[in-house]
Amino acid sequence: MDRISKAIELANKKRKDTGSGKRVAGGVDFNNLQVLEVSPSVLEINKVVAGVLTNPVSEYYRVLRTKVLRLMAQNNWKVIGVTGPNSASGKSLTAANLAIAISMEPNYSALLVDADLRKPAQANLFGVNPPKGLGDLVAGKASLGEVVYSPGIEGLGILFNAQQRLGSSDILMSKPVRDMIEQMKSSGENVVTIFDLPPVFVGDDAIAMASHLDAVLVIVNSGMTTKQQLQSALELLKDSKIAGCVLNNAPDSDCLSQQYGYY
Repeated sequence: MDRISKAIELANKKRKDTGSGKRVAGGVDFNNLQVLEVSPSVLEINKVVAGVLTNPVSEYYRVLRTKVLRLMAQNNWKVIGVTGPNSASGKSLTAANLAIAISMEPNYSALLVDADLRKPAQANLFGVNPPKGLGDLVAGKASLGEVVYSPGIEGLGILFNAQQRLGSSDILMSKPVRDMIEQMKSSGENVVTIFDLPPVFVGDDAIAMASHLDAVLVIVNSGMTTKQQLQSALELLKDSKIAGCVLNNAPDSDCLSQQYGYY
């Protein structure tokens, strides 16, 4: 058994041993999700490693998880978005690893939603080809519970979007999506919903949707995102609550991983 498979198995066992019990939120039963087979080697190649405790990068995601969960508890937040000024920020990878890290907390579950309809990334990061996705929910062809899948990590559900879609901002502001957001906000369970949003500078998708979420996490890439770009992005998001900023690929990082800064 490779180390990623072993790490996921141990995390799942720990969750069962703690008796986290049944968790249903917004019509999503996290204990009975359809499982998509995920290759551990693909996860490792794509740096989706938050579930591998022996990987030094996973520690940074656990630190991020702790800070995010603390903020969410203090403010009674349930639904957050993850975005960045541009596509080079690493926002999709951060969203995926943060969702995994949260789901590994026995008392929490996480729903990851690929809301970047211009350049969806989560299906590629997890190496899957989901039969249904966000488009089916919006079109009324499936319910929320029917389009959320498990990658084999207990407590984690993912709503994929496997293809680019025209009219992305209209889709994200559609009634089914707004209803989903409200359902997850009103959930009484310890369920965190993370929306992987498009970059701020690519259309109005992220700006329009962010205001409907509880808060937004802004991802910046050291050496690629300028101070002016960050300031411009924050100005565009001024009508939204900013949970904090995450600095990717800081030059003094020991393992080419993440370092996190909040304000």
